[in-house]
Amino acid sequence: MIQQHSAERLAEAADAYLAVGRITRLLRRAGDTGALSPGSAAALGTLVRCGPMRLGDLAAAERVTAPTMSRIITQLEKGGYVQRATDPIDGRAHVLSATGPAQDMVNGLTSARIQRFADVLDHLPDDERRILATTLTRIVDLLDE
Repeated sequence: MIQQHSAERLAEAADAYLAVGRITRLLRRAGDTGALSPGSAAALGTLVRCGPMRLGDLAAAERVTAPTMSRIITQLEKGGYVQRATDPIDGRAHVLSATGPAQDMVNGLTSARIQRFADVLDHLPDDERRILATTLTRIVDLLDE
């Protein structure tokens, strides 16, 4: 059941939603993904951080369908960012992994973006930084339910 919200609550939600979008776009500019789409960069980042996995598991982690992830992986393979290997447990399946150049690229992007974000957070008092981190984590958890 969808809860009814006051105009004031909806305006607050809209402002916060737009701010999160702007923050994301601004931080994306801190690293160059070249020709990678945001979805491809996110999938590649997950492979680098989490290690090799099956396509279905990667799709689930990225909250997209398997066919969508299959298209993303095909492009990443063509670019030399992802390689497939036969799953040692199930020879019919494949395990995806990030190549060395992909790992270097993602780690460079991540560090540039995190560095930029840390620089901005340095302008906030300690208590505001802690509240922000706790609140954002809580929002992610609630949206993921």
